[in-house]
Amino acid sequence: MSQQHSRMGVVTVGIPTHNRSDLLERALRSVLAQTYENLEIIVSDDASSDDTPRRMSQFTDPRIVYLRSEKNAGIAPNTNKCLEHATGELLLMLNDDDELEPSAIEKLSQPFRQPTNGIAPEKMALTWCPCSVQAADRQVKWVTDAGPAVEESLDLVAGLFDGTRGPRFCGIMVRTADARLVGGYMVRHGPIPDVGNWTQVAIRRDYVVCIPDALARYTSHNASCTGTSKAKAWQEAGEAIFEELARYYEKNGDITRLRRLRAKRRNFVCGLLITVIMQSKGSLGWVKLAASELVRVPHYFLTPMLVRRLLVDGHKLFRRPAYSRTGSHSAQALPDRTPDQATSLSQQPAAMAATAGKQR
Repeated sequence: MSQQHSRMGVVTVGIPTHNRSDLLERALRSVLAQTYENLEIIVSDDASSDDTPRRMSQFTDPRIVYLRSEKNAGIAPNTNKCLEHATGELLLMLNDDDELEPSAIEKLSQPFRQPTNGIAPEKMALTWCPCSVQAADRQVKWVTDAGPAVEESLDLVAGLFDGTRGPRFCGIMVRTADARLVGGYMVRHGPIPDVGNWTQVAIRRDYVVCIPDALARYTSHNASCTGTSKAKAWQEAGEAIFEELARYYEKNGDITRLRRLRAKRRNFVCGLLITVIMQSKGSLGWVKLAASELVRVPHYFLTPMLVRRLLVDGHKLFRRPAYSRTGSHSAQALPDRTPDQATSLSQQPAAMAATAGKQR
């Protein structure tokens, strides 16, 4: 993977996209509305056949880099293209159907510049936040679970496996160099190459920091990449990710953490399959999908994890959409703007970071 020189204090927001010009425009507007303005915004178009090029031509903000491929490559290669061209010190990947709240980049980047609860930035692997899971019409279904302000990196990974932590692609910030160090985004990780990347980044440093506010909006709809992926693809990706994490601990002789990780294997795959079913709720045949998965891989479902997830998250299958909470304020949908209104932000002087975050 090519190495770009990192610009200290700059945050790269990568937006891989394919044939979702209307949602891409919404996602891009949410980035342009950030209170932290020292940004590089890379939009990687995976050979879209819609009007994405035309819409992108309307944005004149100099922070935007538009890359277009002539041949469709897929999720992981297109995401890697964002990573390869990133010049920012820090990196956040945003799916083209997701959104950021205005203070997301500012809050997620702060722990890279100054200690959090006495933990120096160089000991911290990543920052993350809970996300508002919204439908295609932007009505919030639920908010994913947060974690402690600071915790050991394996605790976040284990929490993901157990279903007690709710990180999503659009709510995780890492060092660009670390994302490259672990090999970028892998095709073998199917619909969740982001999980394969950030979990590997996490376990290579001691701690992670959670910002408790729901600073990102993750869109769950039938046309999303995760929504159209087969449950078996999620299972195979989860198994591959797990084995790679286990190999890292084996290679480093960390038997204690390896045992902790291995104890979570069935929970991880079970949780992924439950997530697929929950996100397909309401689509044609979702009940049949749930029943067929139970028959196909019963050893992943017949576990205490399933009972616990049903007790904790079962209500999400039946609840009506509700607005999320970010801090003390309701997380309302971001207002619609025309491209010209969105790009008017580029006329404001860029707010350069006063102090650069520490590199590895």
